[in-house]
This record gives sequence, C-alpha cells and structure tokens, in this order.
Amino acid sequence: MKTYLPPDIATAPKDVQQHYLKVLALGHGERWALLCALQQPPGTKGTDRAFQEGRLDGNWLDDLPPRQAKRIVREAKAAGINISGKQYMSGLANKLGHCDPAAWVGDVGDLKRVAKERNLTVRGIVDIDGHEEAPVRRDINPRLAKELAKQEMAKSPGLSMRDAIAKVKAKHTPRWKKKV
Repeated sequence: MKTYLPPDIATAPKDVQQHYLKVLALGHGERWALLCALQQPPGTKGTDRAFQEGRLDGNWLDDLPPRQAKRIVREAKAAGINISGKQYMSGLANKLGHCDPAAWVGDVGDLKRVAKERNLTVRGIVDIDGHEEAPVRRDINPRLAKELAKQEMAKSPGLSMRDAIAKVKAKHTPRWKKKV
C-alpha cells in the first residue's frame, strides 16, 4: 500500500519523505509534519513571500502572449518605469494602465501604499478596505435657477424671486453627487 504524499514532499529527497512519515507516525497532523519535514513555515497571507510566489525574475510575464509581454515591458520602460523586481498589477492602475508607475509593485508594502493612496479595496494575499468618501452636494447653476424661478413666478403670481429660487433648487438640484 502506497502512502499519499503531498506534492511538496513527493518531489523532495527520500530523507525528507521519511521524516514526514515519521512525524505522522508519531501522531502529529499533516500540516505539522509538512512544516517539520520541509523545515520552513507555511505561506502566510500578507507576507512578501506569499506575494512573490511564482512571480520572481519576471516569470509572471511568461503567462502572457509573447508579443503582449514585450509590448508591456517596452512601453513601461519608455514611460520611465524601472520594472526590475516588480510586477504590474492592473487593479492598481489608473487610466495609464501599464504605463502608470504606481501599478508596478515590488512587495506588499508598495501594494498597501498604492491601495491606500488611491482609496482602493483589495482582496487576496493582502486585504485592504478603501473608505467611502462623503458625497458632496452640488448647487444648481445660478443663471438656470433664475430662469426656472421666473417660470415658477409665472405659474404662481405673488411668489417672490427668493422663494421661487428656493423652490427651484429644492426641485431641480441633484441630491448627492460624488466629488470629481
């Protein structure tokens, strides 16, 4: 009967595999046996190790079609971005896309800094909550308010200009609009 070995242990040397099986035989759990056999802690959410896994040396570009990867690198370098040791994260980019220097991050610290500066909500290796900005009330254009107030005064004789403008503003002013 063959014992199941996790992929990290199955590809490890025989002495590591034996150590893993020995720790299991002593009654410890799989995760503890894995930790002891490999002599390294498991990946932890929010660490640079977890963030960089599978992304070192620009090999994350290998997942893209070759022409697209070359174009992204060429245009980023032309925009003055040093991409050495960094990866492009489209979720952080502004309208410049891969030519946005802040969208190229090298570690968790860069990711957190950009997400906080741009008030973004990020979920994944790092969890960051963006805060909602209080909406700003916009007023109606004074010239338009005056024109509409004259129409209101025509409908209701005896209405003062001041009251007509207040009525127009109450009726036509957008309730809330986000800051631009």
